[in-house]
Amino acid sequence: MALTKQDFIIFSSIDWTIHWQLHHQLTTSLVSAGNRVLYIDNTGIRSAKISDTKRLKERVLQWYKGSHGFSAIDKNLTVYSPLLLPFPYSKLSLFINKLIFNKSISRWTSAAKFNNPVVISFLPTPLIQNAIKNIVPKLSVYYCANNMAESSISASQVSSYEDKFFSDVDIVFTAACVIQEYASKFSEKVFYFPPGIDFDKFDIAIKSSVNIPDDLNDISGPIVGYIGTLGRVLDQNIICAIADQCSNFTIVLIGPKYTNIKELEKRKNIVLLGARPHDQLPYYIKRFDVGIVPYVCNEFTEGVYPSKLNEYLAMGIPSVSTNLREVRESTNNFAKVAIITDSVQEFVDAVRESVVENSVSFKELRIKAAEANSWESRFKGMSKILEENIRFKEKSMSKVNWQNRFNAFFKANKFYKRTLSFVLLSYLIIFHTPLFWFMGDQLIVKDALKKTDAIVVFSGDGEVDYQNLSYQKRALDAIKFYDSGYADKIILSSGREQTIADVEIIKLYLTNKGVPESSIYILDKYPDSTYKNVVMVNQILDKNDIDSILFITAPYHSLRSVLLWKSYAPNIDLVVPKMIGSQSEDVKWSMELDNIKVILYEYMAIIYNWLKGRI
Repeated sequence: MALTKQDFIIFSSIDWTIHWQLHHQLTTSLVSAGNRVLYIDNTGIRSAKISDTKRLKERVLQWYKGSHGFSAIDKNLTVYSPLLLPFPYSKLSLFINKLIFNKSISRWTSAAKFNNPVVISFLPTPLIQNAIKNIVPKLSVYYCANNMAESSISASQVSSYEDKFFSDVDIVFTAACVIQEYASKFSEKVFYFPPGIDFDKFDIAIKSSVNIPDDLNDISGPIVGYIGTLGRVLDQNIICAIADQCSNFTIVLIGPKYTNIKELEKRKNIVLLGARPHDQLPYYIKRFDVGIVPYVCNEFTEGVYPSKLNEYLAMGIPSVSTNLREVRESTNNFAKVAIITDSVQEFVDAVRESVVENSVSFKELRIKAAEANSWESRFKGMSKILEENIRFKEKSMSKVNWQNRFNAFFKANKFYKRTLSFVLLSYLIIFHTPLFWFMGDQLIVKDALKKTDAIVVFSGDGEVDYQNLSYQKRALDAIKFYDSGYADKIILSSGREQTIADVEIIKLYLTNKGVPESSIYILDKYPDSTYKNVVMVNQILDKNDIDSILFITAPYHSLRSVLLWKSYAPNIDLVVPKMIGSQSEDVKWSMELDNIKVILYEYMAIIYNWLKGRI
């Protein structure tokens, strides 16, 4: 059985529109072999940041360009750009994303008669694992292309999910030796398939008489070239050192920018061309005097296979790399095809030497090394493994009818989309905008401090769930302002009756800190509302001829209290200081659910008191 006339779903870790990588090679090879492919753009390995705004906008545009996110590239290739909440490990986000993602894929596969697909995933996230279970594939493959858990702090959360994924899938393909070694702890079917190159494309470029690209025509001296992403793995110190020490060289960098490259932009002999079509790269490399792989060496790059090295070698040019494991492994059987360095100065010296090296025998050896790493040979090996395992699985599993995946829920399409849009929008507004920070800030009264006749403490109200130990914070506030001389009396009140009252605990703390008992007044009743609390405490104030107070309560409770004080004790000069536990003055783009509950409660309580005519 040849690997043809199969249906494949590829869960990618990059978008289809990004520069050419392994994911594109695999997809186009499957399509060329006569298979149908649904390519699903990256659904995220980490939470979104402000710096991702451009990428998120592009995703929205891609979604609208297609039919509900699905775009036909040709008759056998469809790309799906899903719109999802960009928080892959949030339980609420995951719940919503599952609903959107699984139903969209199910609806499309049924409409396209995408039968019993083979699934190849480059992502091990909980969303993807759940989607694969929902699909019930003929065969499941995890293609682990890099050590993504090491790519960022947020992405590190994927580690435990990835371990499980290694065990659950039928086959594991890896693009790096270190990943292969790790994956073998969880699966017996782990195969090493790093990226390969389309060797024929480079062979044609070598033999071609086509002129070099126009944007290199004005460069007369030696060219040190780099192709690939300008991202965090790029060691910019090396490139700057080459530029500074080899002023007669021109360093040409070809690829999209994903990090700050201000230092590179300062050098006059560094040329930044940006991204170029993959088909044109051989003609650029043909003009290079030396190709470089200046990657930082860390845990992440230990599992990175720089396919650009084979592209340099395919054009026969000298290549210089930092000491990456995958470079060592890939050149192990071909001595001297690439120079591996251990320091910035070694790298610069190797580049300088490589520019003048012009050995025909070395050039032929480099081309031979690249040919051994061709994508054609990689794909043949992968196809054989897939064929064997598909055949085995088909014998052991029953046919699945994918034609009945639509249900009544999706027949109500308009209602579904409107409801889902409302839920998504509400979630984003509530949990990922400053709305509730702003609403909470309006509840907090903060007056300028001044000396008063007494300190009044309302304990226990306005905090999370209204069942807490907030009286401890109020005690700290009271002693701070008493010791600072803002008042010589303290009046304590609590709205919660319990075995040992909050006010008694606060009194013990105050006396222990040196406040005389004669200066402490306690409301001996338990008012069941802030309104009654104000009324009762005001009676104590009248008896003791107190005209001004420093009022202490939970921060979010302060506005409601002040409004009631102004209604029932308008003659009292009220000062509300900034209290312990007040929210940050810096705008926050997220708010905990417990704080949101308190904020909503306070607004409802203010409305209630207004309706009752109290404020």
